[in-house]
Amino acid sequence: MRRILLILLVCGSASAFGQNTDKQKHAIDVDAIRETELTGDVGLRPTIMSVPADPKEVNAYLKHFPGKKYLTFPESRENSIRLLDSLPKIWLKRTASQLTSFEGTARPGEYYVFQIGVYAATGALNNISTVFTELKNSGQNTITDVTCFNTEGVAFTGKSYKKTVNLAAKHVLPLWFGVQVPDNASGTYKGTVKIIPAGLAPTAVSVTINIKGTKIPDHGFDHEAKLSRLAWLNSRIGLDNDITNGFQQLNRTDNLIKILGRSITLSKEGLPEDIETYFDNNNAHILPNNEPVLANKMKFIVEAGGKQLAFTPSATTYADEAPGATNWTTLLKNPDVNITVHGTAEYDGYMGYKLDVTPTKDIQVSDIRLELPMQKEKSKYMMGLDKEGGLRPDKWNWKWDVLNKDQDEVWMGGVNGGLKIKFKGANYRRQLVNIYYSFGPLHEPESWGNGKKGGIDINTSNNSTLLNAYSGDRVLHKGQTYHFNFDLLVTPFKVINKSVQFNDRYYHTDIDTVKNFINTALEHGANIINIHHKKDIYPFLDYPYMDENLPDLKAFIDSTHAHGLKAKIYYTTREISVNTKEIWAMRSLDSEIIMPGPGIKTRTLVNPKGVHPWLAQNLKENFIPGWVATFTHGKYKGRQDLAVLTSPDSRMNNFYLEGLDWMCRNISIDGLYIDDLALDRETMKRARKILDRERPGARIDLHTWNHYNEYGKYASSLNVYMDQLPYIDQLWIGEARNYDLASDYWLVEISGIPFGLTSQMLNKGGNIWRGMNYGITDRLGWFRAKSPEYMWKFWDEYHIDQKDMIGFWDKNNPIKTNNPETEVTIYKGRDEVLISVANYSDKPQNCRFKINWATLNLSPDNVTAEIPEITEFQEKRSVNLEKELNIEAAKGYIIVLKRK
Repeated sequence: MRRILLILLVCGSASAFGQNTDKQKHAIDVDAIRETELTGDVGLRPTIMSVPADPKEVNAYLKHFPGKKYLTFPESRENSIRLLDSLPKIWLKRTASQLTSFEGTARPGEYYVFQIGVYAATGALNNISTVFTELKNSGQNTITDVTCFNTEGVAFTGKSYKKTVNLAAKHVLPLWFGVQVPDNASGTYKGTVKIIPAGLAPTAVSVTINIKGTKIPDHGFDHEAKLSRLAWLNSRIGLDNDITNGFQQLNRTDNLIKILGRSITLSKEGLPEDIETYFDNNNAHILPNNEPVLANKMKFIVEAGGKQLAFTPSATTYADEAPGATNWTTLLKNPDVNITVHGTAEYDGYMGYKLDVTPTKDIQVSDIRLELPMQKEKSKYMMGLDKEGGLRPDKWNWKWDVLNKDQDEVWMGGVNGGLKIKFKGANYRRQLVNIYYSFGPLHEPESWGNGKKGGIDINTSNNSTLLNAYSGDRVLHKGQTYHFNFDLLVTPFKVINKSVQFNDRYYHTDIDTVKNFINTALEHGANIINIHHKKDIYPFLDYPYMDENLPDLKAFIDSTHAHGLKAKIYYTTREISVNTKEIWAMRSLDSEIIMPGPGIKTRTLVNPKGVHPWLAQNLKENFIPGWVATFTHGKYKGRQDLAVLTSPDSRMNNFYLEGLDWMCRNISIDGLYIDDLALDRETMKRARKILDRERPGARIDLHTWNHYNEYGKYASSLNVYMDQLPYIDQLWIGEARNYDLASDYWLVEISGIPFGLTSQMLNKGGNIWRGMNYGITDRLGWFRAKSPEYMWKFWDEYHIDQKDMIGFWDKNNPIKTNNPETEVTIYKGRDEVLISVANYSDKPQNCRFKINWATLNLSPDNVTAEIPEITEFQEKRSVNLEKELNIEAAKGYIIVLKRK
């Protein structure tokens, strides 16, 4: 979350109170965005690799190598190759023998890296490959674990792959190599790297590595200067089928799949025919009795010739991956079209489907569609498809428009049961988020979208709601397969953790220096400190393990622990600081890590006048500038930290996870603060496993800016990130939020409750009176108008974490009011009940309580009622529950009922 410095209003302002129905009238407080004066010193000085040779000097140098189409320039890790459009001046001193030989020094156990720059002297080079012979010493011992990061790797999914590498004429390609030196290696090892452009003779570069000294700890990962951390790009850490803490293993018996609080029954076609929820109405308990989510079975329909084609299903085959997942395949056969249904279900509530539609001949179809019928009560609320979170309308019609809308998914549900469905095709790619969506938008699925013929209709009748995802007419061509893929999430994911909700109390601030953090947290009752980037102990975005700040960061975390506090760290993906030591190697991987973009021509809300001069001089092209952090105090005063965007679903995920593991083992972080992440659910699951294994009890909290505006392309943030929510402990929802909207908006878009989570507010404290309807406060330290410490003290005094929260959304709530502008949530104990009543209008309201005393297990003749004093919230006063209560506009009360 970034400091508010600019407020943008789009097309006027919204209605002050009540649910929005017209997004064009939506007021947008763009808290995350500011126009930055790009004048600060980045602190990164030019090196010998930054000085380009004059073109005339290059031409003169090339004359020494007549007929050579390309040249190779071996280079040490200390001198990262920076120039891509010219040769460094220092290289022109190289002799012919130096162009084909490299020698370096490593220690036993080290992950040793070096470079070979390839220069296309006369024309473009295509399909450059590398072949590395084993390294041998005089005793015939060998080193075989060698990789070229540019031509091969391990994807974030864990699969190995090869890459095609090309090079434009008169350009340089830095090829980065990694060598895992065995722990017991010593002496001189020699081998050869062959650089092989397609159609040209290979160039053999001799490689000599002198191994001496003692074994290096942890492969050299403890110090970034060695660049050994490049090995993290190819990590498979956390890629297993184990479940994460707080869940139970998936169990399958025939076509019945059981997971935490939910069950799924598959039809003979391999699609869900029944989904049940066992969560209670407040997601506080799992009950023995279930409630249906579906009104009927899901159907995938192919329509041709005025009728639905009939399919004969094969027997479904299963492949269980205990304890976390199961997979199945069903074949649906018809004389004209065959469908292969590939399904998977996991322990967290995720279901993935790949439906491959293959015609046996050319055939005209009028429609291919998916029908999802849901119980009316389990589709009461809706979020997505151009609809902000809140009560679902009876009818909704939506069409694909990925350039203007970050929309490919919708959630419908009750609080204790619901479904999110996300539609994909074979061309799916994860979009860029936040204000950067336009630089990396969704692809319209070639299947569901069908050239904008496709769309989604939602209609309610009687006791059910039908979602109809249609694709329209087309000709299916023989020999072509059409991929109608979709993901399902069955919500809620887990029981709300009351200890997290009421006992995790954050100190979180934008101040540059941490000198008073611990004392401030202790003084005001916080027990967790979030260490944001742009701090004297953590200066550079998403790279907390820099040598220069690491001792101070570790000392601070150790001090928090000594004072009984926890310390979590800002650590996300989406963008990365240019101070990252591996930035040049990452850039050499083409667009794999650094997201491609307009480069120096880029204009964003953060960079409206152009990119920072440092970026223009050093990166030049094919990047998207990200956040700019300006230090105003402390050891980095006067400096600026620049970031560039990273590509989603890349090996950056592996690097991120290994960095997380390293911090758990070396500086004992207590979890993560994630800000608008770009991770997929598999990577988030891996992160959760790392924390569960290395730092039990660690927390992950997720903050997200409101994407429902012109800049975020009208996406609901919790839809965008919902598949990561099973692995999150708490949300921080509120940046660019309007806290004057109706209670249904609060429930769906802010509270986290329908997903088994809890949340916190921001934006000058949010609305503390309405917040108590959901059991949430703001955070200490972040530009708040009200301090949460007084509510925390009230919570402790009345042991709120030991009471049952019964929300206004629960039809069985024993306390309601006679005024629809007010809502009541209670916290029920055996002899004491806390009543939170809030006014959701912009005018004072009178209301009278309607109380079911029998359900409360109390008697009106045997209780006392009072409004206790809570600083900054309410003054102490008596209250008569039988009389009308007057509530100020946008405020409320907490009333305490006690048995006499």
